[in-house]
Amino acid sequence: MELLSQLYKIVAKSGQEQEIKSFVMKCLKDVPLQFATDDIGNVYITKGEASSYPCVAAHLDEIHTPCQREVIIDGDTIYTVDADNNRVGCGADDKNGIWILLHLLRTEPTLKAILFVQEEKQGDMPGCQGAKACDLTFFNNVTYVIECDRKGAHDVVQCGKGTLLCDEDFIPEYLLQKYNYQMVDGGKTDVVELKIRGLEIPVCNISCGYYNAHTTDEYTHFSELQKCLSFVKEIVQKV
Repeated sequence: MELLSQLYKIVAKSGQEQEIKSFVMKCLKDVPLQFATDDIGNVYITKGEASSYPCVAAHLDEIHTPCQREVIIDGDTIYTVDADNNRVGCGADDKNGIWILLHLLRTEPTLKAILFVQEEKQGDMPGCQGAKACDLTFFNNVTYVIECDRKGAHDVVQCGKGTLLCDEDFIPEYLLQKYNYQMVDGGKTDVVELKIRGLEIPVCNISCGYYNAHTTDEYTHFSELQKCLSFVKEIVQKV
C-alpha cells in the first residue's frame, strides 16, 4: 500500500500535474523505457521492442481542491484526511489507474502506456483535454487500449456516452468470470475521446476499486484494486 499512499498525498489538480508526473518518472527511473511528452503535457511511454503492443492508460489529474493530506488505512479501506482530520478526496480517480500502470510497466516485457493530463472537467472547461490533443500516431502499432478509471470492482465499460468502445467478445468470457467483471455502458473518459476522434482499435475502461469519486468521502478497497491489476495483467498477457 506504500506506493498508493504516496500517490494519494500528491496534489494533482487539473493543469497542475507536474509533481505527480515527476513522481511517476522517479518511480520508473530504473526501468528501461522510452518517454515522450507533448505540448499539453501528456506522457507517452514505450517498453521493449515489438511489432505491436498492448497499451494501458490513466490520467494524471484529479478534481479535488489542493490541501495537505494524511492517508488512513482501515483494514482493506484507504482514504485521506486533512490537517484537521476531516475527510478529503484522495484522488483515487485516477491515481488507482496510475498505480496499475506503474506496476505493469515494471512487470511486462513489452507495453505501451499513456498518461493523460486534464481529464477532469474544471469550471467551464470540458474534460478530456489531454485526450483531445494527444498524438494518435502513438497508437499506430497498438492492438488495444485499456484505461483503469472506473468506480467499483466489476465493470468493463464497452460503450461510453453512446460511443462503442469494443465488442462484447473483446475480453474472453472466462477472464470476465474469473475476475467477476461484466461488460456495461458508462460515462466519458479519455478512451471514449480517443474513439470519438476516430481511433479504430478496441478500447475499454475498467473498474479499479474506488468509490465516491469527486467527493470528500472518496475511498478505495485495496483488494479490489489488486484484483483489477491481476485482471488487466492477464488481459495484457493473453489477449
